[in-house]
Amino acid sequence: MSFDLITLSFFLLFLGFLLVCIIRMFFCLLRLGDERRQMIVGKACTFSFTGTVGYLLLSVLRAFFHGQTVLLNPLITLSTVAILFTCSLAWYQRKLGG
Repeated sequence: MSFDLITLSFFLLFLGFLLVCIIRMFFCLLRLGDERRQMIVGKACTFSFTGTVGYLLLSVLRAFFHGQTVLLNPLITLSTVAILFTCSLAWYQRKLGG
């Protein structure tokens, strides 16, 4: 019983983390700032876009070589983009001093 409660609490904590990352990503994209902040957000957007295109390309290649279509879950795709954006935003803020 306690194992199920621990697993459930970790799952809910992970879902909360994903929700915070998704909301933060959208608010960071909407908020205007000075030129340095725009450069940091632009670089983070470029990195997350490149990662998303790579993820989709690997999915297409996998479907092509296995001969079957694989349905992509939109929540997993959005979560992947949000985590990539959050990590790259933190990296470029640290690197460029934002």
